[in-house]
Amino acid sequence: MKRKANAKKPRVHSEAQLSGLRTSTSMRRQATVERLRTAIETLHAKKQAVTVQSVYEESGLRYAAIYRNPEALELFREHSAYLQEQKQRTRHKQKAPNVSPLPRDPLLHYKKPQLVVRLRAVQKQLQAVEQQQSNLAATCLERDARIAELEVKLAELEPYRAFVEQVRSRVRQEEYGDNFPPTQM
Repeated sequence: MKRKANAKKPRVHSEAQLSGLRTSTSMRRQATVERLRTAIETLHAKKQAVTVQSVYEESGLRYAAIYRNPEALELFREHSAYLQEQKQRTRHKQKAPNVSPLPRDPLLHYKKPQLVVRLRAVQKQLQAVEQQQSNLAATCLERDARIAELEVKLAELEPYRAFVEQVRSRVRQEEYGDNFPPTQM
């Protein structure tokens, strides 16, 4: 017996919901920073070293929660006993400034169904642009072909133009003699 595929439709959130999520996330990030700051102050007051384990015992914050929050990670790195010792050892060797972690790509926050929806929308736009370009190219080719036809006709009629000019000049000469006005073109 085969299982049916459980295809979930991507959730569409309103702008108010997204705003609420952003607000909630920023509040939780700030709460993490405050818990870490309080734990570091308490550890300094107790004259204990600031380590991942001591911060966990003091505040319950795991390193993963600190690592995901750039502000908390920077605060932890400033006060970490191990990192301070490393900095003292390598101070004379260190030439480049301390590099913070690269910001995470915002597309990594999307779920696969959301990415598929966005990809399909972009593919439709691309297809429309390609269709417009092909129509424009066809129009340009037709115009170029018409120009070529007209140039061929003009080249065919060139001998007749010279003949007509000769006839005109003879007629003027016959009418006016040597005193005919200049030709106007």
